[in-house]
Order: sequence, then C-alpha cells, then structure tokens
Amino acid sequence: MSVALPSAWEGYGMRLLMFFYNMKCNRLIIATAACSLFMAMAADMYAAKATEAVSHRQKVHNTTNAYTTGLETSIAEAESLIANATDYLPGLIADLEDAVIDARNILNGNSSQNAINQANSTLKANINRVKASYGKTFDATPHAEEYVTDRGFVHPGGLHTQEDFDRVKRLLKQGNPLVKQAMSQLRNDPLSQATAKTTPTKYIKRGGGEGENYMNAAKGAAVAYLNALRWKIDGTKDNGDNAVKVLMDWANYTEGVTGDTNLNLALGLYGYAFAQAAELMRDYEGWSRDDFETFRQWMLKIWYPGIIQFLRSRCGSWENAGKWWQAPGHYWSNWGLCNDLALLTIGVLCDDVFIYNQALSFLKYDQVGTFTDPRTTDPILCDGLTDFWGNLIVTTVESDLETGAYGKLGQMNESGRDIGHATMACGLAVDLAHMAWNQGDDLFSYMDNRLAAGVEYIAAQIQSVENLPWTNYHYCTGGFHYSDSRSWLMTEPALGEQIRPYWGTVIGHYESVKGVKMPFSEKVYEKMGVDRGGQGNTSGGYDHLGYSVLMNTRDFQLAPADSIPALITPMMEYDGEIIGHNELGGLKNTYVTDKNKCLPRGKTVKLMPQLAEGEEDTGNWIWNTGETTKDITVSTDKSYAYRVTYTNKNNVKSHQVFTIAVDADCNPSPRTTGMITYKGVSEETDTVTVYYGETVTLTINGIGAYESYEWDNGSHMASVTTNPLVRPRDFTGVYINQGGVRSPHKFHVNVKYMDIQAKVNGVVINDTLDFAVNAGDNVEIGPYVPSALAGCTYKWNTGETTRTINIDGIETSGKYVLDYVVNGEKGQLVYNVFVNAAEDCNIAEGDYFVCDRLHNTVLTNNGVNQKCTMQQRMAGDDAMAQVWHITNNGQGYHNLKSLKDGLYLQVSTRATATETHGVIGFRKAVGADYYELHNKLSYYWQFDDNGTIVSNVLKAPCNYPLVFQLFDVNAISLPDVTEDMSCTIYNIMGQKLSQPVKGLNIINGKKVMVRAR
Repeated sequence: MSVALPSAWEGYGMRLLMFFYNMKCNRLIIATAACSLFMAMAADMYAAKATEAVSHRQKVHNTTNAYTTGLETSIAEAESLIANATDYLPGLIADLEDAVIDARNILNGNSSQNAINQANSTLKANINRVKASYGKTFDATPHAEEYVTDRGFVHPGGLHTQEDFDRVKRLLKQGNPLVKQAMSQLRNDPLSQATAKTTPTKYIKRGGGEGENYMNAAKGAAVAYLNALRWKIDGTKDNGDNAVKVLMDWANYTEGVTGDTNLNLALGLYGYAFAQAAELMRDYEGWSRDDFETFRQWMLKIWYPGIIQFLRSRCGSWENAGKWWQAPGHYWSNWGLCNDLALLTIGVLCDDVFIYNQALSFLKYDQVGTFTDPRTTDPILCDGLTDFWGNLIVTTVESDLETGAYGKLGQMNESGRDIGHATMACGLAVDLAHMAWNQGDDLFSYMDNRLAAGVEYIAAQIQSVENLPWTNYHYCTGGFHYSDSRSWLMTEPALGEQIRPYWGTVIGHYESVKGVKMPFSEKVYEKMGVDRGGQGNTSGGYDHLGYSVLMNTRDFQLAPADSIPALITPMMEYDGEIIGHNELGGLKNTYVTDKNKCLPRGKTVKLMPQLAEGEEDTGNWIWNTGETTKDITVSTDKSYAYRVTYTNKNNVKSHQVFTIAVDADCNPSPRTTGMITYKGVSEETDTVTVYYGETVTLTINGIGAYESYEWDNGSHMASVTTNPLVRPRDFTGVYINQGGVRSPHKFHVNVKYMDIQAKVNGVVINDTLDFAVNAGDNVEIGPYVPSALAGCTYKWNTGETTRTINIDGIETSGKYVLDYVVNGEKGQLVYNVFVNAAEDCNIAEGDYFVCDRLHNTVLTNNGVNQKCTMQQRMAGDDAMAQVWHITNNGQGYHNLKSLKDGLYLQVSTRATATETHGVIGFRKAVGADYYELHNKLSYYWQFDDNGTIVSNVLKAPCNYPLVFQLFDVNAISLPDVTEDMSCTIYNIMGQKLSQPVKGLNIINGKKVMVRAR
C-alpha cells in the first residue's frame, strides 16, 4: 500500500527517521516513532481537508473555483436570455428565473459538489427549453366580453318561421277548416294552457333504473312549446308569460343530464324541444334580454357538451378497439338524429354558425369513409354513422310500386328493427330537413331527393304494403361486430301501423311547396287527420313536437306549377378550389381529438348559387348583406350565414344559405375552471400555497368537448406540472373550444419558505409558538424549512445551531429564542413552552387585573347578567370594571368579585349578583408566572381576538395566556399588560414583522386576523 503525502511532510518525516537511525535506536523505537508520525500526519491531513471545505464554502462566489465555475457560467447565460425575454415563451422564461434563484441559493449554502452539479444540470435544461422556444408567442388575450349575435340566421328559424305564423293567422281568418280544427285542438290542449305547470328536476335522468325522471323534462318542454305556439298565433300574453316561466324555471334549476347511455336520448330529444320553444319566444317583450341570455348559456353549458360528445364518439363505439373493433354504426339512427336536431337548433338559437355547421356535417357527409352509392353488397353492412343521409336511407331503388314523382323507395336504417323506431327516425329526419329549409338549406332534395325515398318507404311500411324492395342488412348487436355473421341480420321490413305527428310537414313540403305527389305519405296523412303534440306518460308521445297540420297547411295541398320555387344548389370557390356545398368550417368531426377546422381569417370565399339546368335566370337576386348580384365574394373576417333570395319568373322566391364559420368567432365556453393537484389531492381552485421546492399540477376544465389547450410554457395538454417552485408564481393556460375561441385561465401559486411548528411526543403542532406540555414529554421546537431550500442558518439562545432542538423529558417551562436566516431573510422566533402543573394553584387573596398577555386585554365586567369579555385597559373610574377581588376556598377554587358593583363571575362567564362559592380554578405553568383559568366544569377558557370568552370547549390547558397584576389604588398610572413581556408577530410565511399587517398574522403564537384599518 502506498500513501501520497504532501511534499512538506515528506521532508520532515525523512529527517526524523534519519535522526532515530543515526542515534542507533532499535527497530521497536523506530517503528513506534513511525506510527506516531503517520498518526500525526493523518490528523493533519483530515484537518487540511476540513480547512479546504471551509475555504470552499467561504469562496463559493469565486469563479476561479472549479466547484462553482460551471454553475456561475450557466447563471450568466441564463440571465442573458432573461434580458431578452420577449423573444421566448413567457412561462419558460419564468421557469428559467426560478432555476437561477435556486442555483444562487445552492451557491450561498453549504452545498455539496453533487448539489452544485445537479443545479447546473437543471439550469442548463431550462436554458435549452427557452432557446427552443425562440420566436414562439403566447396569446392570453381574453375573448370579447359580449358575443356578437348578428350572424345572418332567420329568426324565428326553428321548425317555424314568422312567414308560417302569418300564413296560419291568414288561413284562420279565411276559415280554412283544417287550420281551424287544428287551432281548436291547440287551444284545448291541457299542455297549452297558461296554467299548465312544470316540475323541473336538478338532474334529468334517463336510463339506469331507479330514479328516472326524464318525463318531467319531456312534458316541461312540451308545455313551453305549446304555450309559445299560442302566443305566436293568438298573441295571448298569459301563454307567452307561461312559456317563458317554464323555460326559465328549468334553466335556473337544472344542472345536468344523467343516466346510462340512454341519457344521450334525453340530451337530443329534450334538448331540441327546449331550444325550439325558446327560439319561438326570443322576441317576446316579456322575456328580458338578461334572462334570454341566461337560457342560451344554459343550452351551451348543460346540453351542447353532451350532445357533441355523443355525436363525435357514439359513447366510445366509434373508436372502440375491443370486441367490436371500430363500430360507428352501433347506435341506431334516431340517437344521432335527435342529437343532430338539438345541435342544429342550438346553433340557430345561440347564433352560432360553427355549431350549426357541426350539425350539418353529420347529416350531409360520410365522416367514416365507408359509404358507397349505389350499395352493391348483400347484405349491406351497418359500417358508418347512421344519421348520415347516405346511411340513414340505406339504399334507394326504382320500384314498380306507386312512388310519386321521384320514382324511388329507400330502405331506412331502422326499417327492419320495428315500426315504432323506424317511424321515429323518419320524423326526426323530416324535422331536420324542415328546419334547415327554413334557414335556406335544402336537405329535402339533398343526394338526389334521398329523404323522399325513405319517407315513402316508411309510409308504405305503416300501411303494411307487400313486396317492398329489401336488401338484407347486418347491424352490430349482441356483442358482435356488423361484419360478424352472428350479428343481427335483418331480412325484411317491419310492418305495422304507428302514425306519429309529423305527416303534415311531409305533405306540406313535398306536395304543397314543391308540387311533388307522395302517394304512400298521403294515405298516412289522411289516416292521421289533424294531429296534436305531446301526449301520454311515455317517452314516445313526446319524440316530436306535433301540430304539423296546423303549421304546414297551405292554400293548396298540391302546389300548382306556377307557385313552385326554383331549385337552387350551392357552389363555392375557396383557395382556388370549386366546392359543391354551402358550408365551410366545422365539418371535420371524427372521434379523434382534433383542432377546429374553421376557416382562418383573411381569406376570401366566392359564393355561387346555381339554378337547375333549363331554369331561366331572371337576374332577381338579393343577399341578406345587400348585394343584388348572383355571385358575391366575402372575406373570412367573421362567421356568418350569407343568404340569397332568388325570385323566378312567376314571382316565387327561393332561398340558398352559405354558412361560413371563421376561426375563433363562435360562442366561447360558458366558463372555465381551474383545478390544482397538490400532494395527491385535487381541488377546484385557482390558488394554492406550497413549500419551497415542491411542485403542483394545474388543470384547466372547460364546458365543451374535443377542446385544445395552450400554456405559457408551450404545453398543449389539459394539465401541466410545474418545476420545483422557489417563489410565488402566476401560470396562465388557455382553453380553446372546438370553434377556436380562446378562454385564458390564470393560476397563482404562493410559496412558503418556513412554517412555525413544534412536536410533542412526535405529534406536530402547527402555527404556534406558545403551547403546553406535560412533565416528562419529549419536545422538539423549531420551524419547518424545506430541505430543498439551501443557505439557511440558525442560532438558539441555548447555543445550538441546528434548525430544531430537542428537550427530552421536559420538567419546567422555558423560553427559547431562535435567530435565523431563511431564504436570505433574517428573523427571530420566540418559543414559550409551558409545563402543566399536576394540580391547580391558590391565588393569594387580593385585588387584581386578570390580563391576557397575548392580546393585551383585561377581564372586564360589562354589567349585571352580561357576559364578561376581554377588553383593552380602561382609565379612570371605568378601570374598576376590570379589577376583581379574588378569594380562594383553600381547595384550588376561587371567587372573583368585581370592585365596580360587587357582581360575581359565574361559570357561564356572566357577572351576576349571586354570590359564588368557589367556581373558578387556576392552573400555573411549572417554572413560569403564567396561568390558565377553568371553571368548575373543568373547561379551560379561551379568549378570541374580538374579546369573546369561550368557556365550553377546551378540557386541557393550551398556552397559559393569563397574568395577574395587583391593583394599587394609589398608582399614578397602570402598567401595560405586556410590560416586560415579548410580543412576537409573524406573517403566514413565517417572516417576522415589526407590526401586524392586514390579513392573517401569528401574534405570540396565535393566529390573528387583522382587518383593514
């Protein structure tokens, strides 16, 4: 073994050994001397190392020191980046500033080389993240406070327009028998009465068994809708008032829709019904604009998120990678259709082009990509969204049966299921097409009049027409995929009579507007007669709003040729591409989370309505924006429904709408909320307090679905976890809804550097400097300071330099003073540890002030039968209310008699004339002149900050707040309660203060709330 020695030692040691050798010493002496020498050398070496370590800690800021040079260099580079902060993401700059603070604390402390290296590594990582963000920006600008509602929609523009109501009133005046009969039924309908009541529920529940209450919503929406119809036609204010009352009762009370997957039916069916009623009432003078806005926000907050969530995910079946693989067609068509109708209605009600376009995207386009036309497979597979027109009407075929002008019949998605669901889906599709028509969008003729083929097919099913064309249809059910032979194979149409209240709409449009005979539908219409609306106590009676004959009857059942409007089809030019449809923005809606597909600002779109081949162009075009040319070019500076009206040679008007949704120009999320996860506990809040070096996770939650996020540090997740926190920080994230509207959300994180605490027998006592213990307890006093905080120093009045000191088996009370430097701040803590005496003490008879040293107050008599309180020291004669003559009974209990009026202090804290016989006891801290007071019921009294005495809570001494001062009637002045006593004040961060500040303070170990002065 070889040992490398300092050169100075080598010379000294060799000379000493040579001396012994020359003196002819024997080997034992030489060996002993050598051993002593090397022991001395080892001691010197350890001393040198210790000196070197001290020298290092004294010179940590000397950049020539190899230990710190790298860290100092990184700090300099970081500070250079911080100086050019505008070029980088603000959150990353703030992270870098934190890393610099922590690095300097490491340098200022007695830190190991490993800690310095780690700090340098962390700092470099933050530097690299900042550099990578060069040129990136973060926009935390909030959206406009008020949403602009002028979007070009027709209002009212749900299932009925003002033109419809004007026609109904005209026909009533003219005595049209069908309309008169229908109006009579409406006026006599129990649900249309101004006295009809509704029962809102906090949560609408459909499915899931016990507790279902969705019929309340079904009937509530029907009451609102039918009262709205009566107001619009008859002008009866009572009906208008009731419609608004019903709508607002639900909007002000209902907080959600629950249940099993059937809740999605409730969202669609009752969502569209409530919204349709509100659309009719939007111009009612008795509905304040504030209340109307409250209702619209209710639709956006409670209904829209669940509706779009279902449509984009189909309860997970669309993206399902399990036993069904991907099965977008798992849900029958009526599920998607009712939610589409709700979505379309909300779009119009809330003047939101983006939401309106979302609804159209499911109806008009194959979102899955599996549709083919014509269908050539047999059986046909249910492999796409069933509300898409191409999958809703599964196939269309020429038929020898009587089929009207279009000549085709169309098997529908639910035609082989049962007649009830098949007719439901047909009615929802008709209402969707009818509402879109009212806005200028012709879904009736879309895809070569595909809906007409389906409607006629359903009408034939209702009449049990034989030999209907049929192609076998595989539906995914029973746990099997639609491609599995074990799934449901439908082999024939379901026949049977079920007539729902929408056939007036079918005949009113196809025959009375377009002049197209619908022979199967005519027979069902005739058999239906004059229909009503919601009826009965089961859901099916409320799937459709009804009164279709009333609202769709015209002068002629079959329109004459010269009253038929010209057919218009849409065409647009955008980014050099010709597009054969009439919407842009909001069309991509797969289950995959995707940013919105609204149009960017600053583009142009050419809108080009097309007349059918052979139709004479009269040149009579007018747009709702004022232009009178056939084609117009618009800029994408706002979301808008551009509508053109064309008048043909017979003076009959046609309409075509173009709905352009622009990025970030739709309704914002009704609200965003913040959630903070700290130490595994999540809480909905925007603020939190943590210790130095700890981390938290911040989460933004918005009202919506398929949203996106941006944070000031560049993250695009819903949640971010902070770096170790070293100072109070603000963090900002932005919730971006599907339409691109940005809603910033700010979090604030406070950082504590220390906490006042003590431990008694291992149990932590927080936020107190004065506390009581029992003799023999093991006590640890000293603040909690996070280990991550370097550079702290401590000095106790007992000589220790550790953060905490231990007093094992404590016997007597004591005062312990700690001077500290934490996070560069100097301060002092004064701990008073009181040891409980085993027994009460006797107070010598005399006249005393009973003083609360913690609040600088005195026990005060407030008059007969009044509770005593602790008040500031009084002067003059008033002082006598604070002087008590104390006597003891020799058994540890005392009487307190007021010198002011002779009243006695009672167990209840009241002062009464009833003489007491030993009701107050005093316990004195061992080794200190501080006392606790308790009554004969063994409750120790507490003294609140406002002077109130609490006499029925504590069963043990707490902090010995009382001192006794003898009353001297000849005294010129009275001593202050706190004379010769220390008063220590700290903020909640543990920093010592010279005087209290507004808010929570810790004064002499007690939390005290200081109000504004």
